[in-house]
Order: sequence, then C-alpha cells, then structure tokens
Amino acid sequence: MNHKSPFQQTIRHAFQCQGVGLHSGQPSDMTVEPASPGHGIIFERSDLAGTPKIQATSSCVVDTFMCTRLGNPQGVTVATIEHLMAALAACGIDNALIKLQGPEIPFMDGSSLPFIEMIESTGIVQQSTPRRILCVLKDIRVGGEGAEDRFVQLSPADRFSARITFDFGGRQGMGRYAYHFTGGREAFKHDIAPARSFGFYEDAQKLYDKGLSLGASLDNTVVIDQGKVMNPSGVRFEDEYVRHKILDAIGDLYLAGAPLQAVYTAHNPGHEGHHKLLKALFADPSVWRYEEQTP
Repeated sequence: MNHKSPFQQTIRHAFQCQGVGLHSGQPSDMTVEPASPGHGIIFERSDLAGTPKIQATSSCVVDTFMCTRLGNPQGVTVATIEHLMAALAACGIDNALIKLQGPEIPFMDGSSLPFIEMIESTGIVQQSTPRRILCVLKDIRVGGEGAEDRFVQLSPADRFSARITFDFGGRQGMGRYAYHFTGGREAFKHDIAPARSFGFYEDAQKLYDKGLSLGASLDNTVVIDQGKVMNPSGVRFEDEYVRHKILDAIGDLYLAGAPLQAVYTAHNPGHEGHHKLLKALFADPSVWRYEEQTP
C-alpha cells in the first residue's frame, strides 16, 4: 500500500509482543525480525519441532472462517494474521520473519494500531533491491451482481485506495456504513489502524461452542447487545465497523505478495471473499502484471 520507497524495506530491529490468540484463547508470544531483500513475509512456528515456516501468500491460505489462516504442506498453521499483515502493508514492510510461540498472532487490542506503533518505534530500513508492485489492469470481481449483493472487486488505478459499504441489515437496529480510504501510511495509522474487531453478544456462546473466539473480551472486541455497545469506553469512531472491514481487507490483500496498485471496492466483504478475489486475480494473467519501481 505504501509505494513511496522504490526499494524494498524491512524493520530496523527485532521487536516482541505477547498476548492471547482471539480464537484459541492461548497465550502467544511473537517476535518480528528483519529479513533480507526478496525474503518476503514469512511466519515461523518456533514453538514446534523443526521450526516450520509458512509463506504469507494467498496460495498458503487454508481457512477463512472468522479469520485468515495460513498453512504449509505439512499441516502446520498460523491464524488471525490479517491485523499484523495490514500494519506491514501500511508501513511498506516487504521482508520480515515472524516467529511465533503459539498457533495465532497475539490479538492485542483487536486492531492494527499496536503493530503500527511497534514497527514505527523500531524503525524502517530501505534495502538495495527495487520493490515490485502488482498492477491491476482490468476489473475483477467476486460476488453478486445486484447492488445489495455481497461483493469484492479490484479495478485499475494509479495507487491503492478502498471504498467499502457495510450493512448490518437492520439487525438489532444497526444500520449501514460507508467509508472511502484514500491510501497512505499516515491516513491508515490515524483513520483505519485503531478500528477494532466487533461482534454481537448473542453470537458469542455459539462461537465458544465451536471453540472460537475464546480469547475475545471487551478489551479487544467491540461487542454489541440489543443495538448498544457494551464496551465501557464505547467506540473509537462512530463508523468503527466499516473502518475495521477496510483494515481486514488491506491485511488479506497483502497476501498478494506485493503492494497492490488498484482500487478495492466492496459491499459486506469478508476473509473468504478476499481469498477468492486473489485466487481469481492470479488465475487470469491478463488482469495483472508486476512492475518494478524505479528510483
């Protein structure tokens, strides 16, 4: 998303954080380390024998229910990667090794802001290898054709931006929200990164019964009950829900393996739609091309 540097970038020094996994409820320690040009974003399960690795690319997506989960051919997985990936995308980090002690990324406060702050605190280093970006050449769309049908779409543009509508469909009196994100690291940091995950209180027990959302709490999730926000501090933005949808989209789309030069448009998007969109994109070579940045 951040195309300002014509060269690949990594972090200056390693940083570490601890938390719980949103779905597993298990403790998770994460260390993010600098990596060499061309390395890409790679997750390492350093808690497992052989420290198996998983590339952060769309071809490694194994599940999209409630979060994005990546896996390798040996069946090792890492889940809930989207908030960290969004921060890496916004900061223009091309290369990093992410070592995990646990099956999930620490959920922190349910947003990308802690990751942005850690990346900025450690610093960003420009590397010697030119960055390549993925340019979308034609519209590509996944989802319904009707105006109110769920869909996700990428269209040609000279830089990344996102325009999303999100509609609760009147559930508990909740309405429709829209947001246009014009791109850029500072705008992401202030307008998108703080937006937290959200859900309905009445759904929580169903998720618990499925072994999901065991780490969710009012400390990391906006919880809605009878149309009211249960969190004592309320929402961070009146339209926090749609902003978080943009956050998720940016994280999921960074699994393209390169910054996208495109307009992303969507209505009621989700992780599954983003995975299908990237799959459709790469299935048609006429729709995209890589372009190397020039200094």
